[in-house]
Amino acid sequence: MPTLDQLRKISLFQDLSDDELKKVSKIVKKQTFRKGAVIWEEGDAEQGLHVIMTGKVKISRRTKDGDRQVLSVLNKNNFIGELSLLDGRSHSASAEALKKSEILIIKKADMDKFLEKNPKTAYKIVRDLAIEISQIVRSMNDKFIKMVDYLWN
Repeated sequence: MPTLDQLRKISLFQDLSDDELKKVSKIVKKQTFRKGAVIWEEGDAEQGLHVIMTGKVKISRRTKDGDRQVLSVLNKNNFIGELSLLDGRSHSASAEALKKSEILIIKKADMDKFLEKNPKTAYKIVRDLAIEISQIVRSMNDKFIKMVDYLWN
């Protein structure tokens, strides 16, 4: 179980009180992945929200030729699996530990129960999750527009 200080450093939990963090800590599991370990493959059933506490994780997708295209490399306090946590759908990309990584995991079923029992706390988490996702989408939009501008000029 993670400490309150560890949870407090995660952006999704930054607005929570100590009492709320204690409740969250009960649904968080900690897992260590060795270098090269596959956390999940593209198309796998949802694995829950994963927060990287230590290490480095590569996110990639298969191209139509079967090669891997790296989408991002994430580090400490970044998270993955946020979309699957919300919608329960399979993962749209693969995740692999580039070095030994300690990861906190919240399963969708546990989060759903938590949402029902702790609606005010859950609201704060989901709000911060939505903000993080919107920042990712805005960044992707900016990159897309720059790419289009480059191609058209």
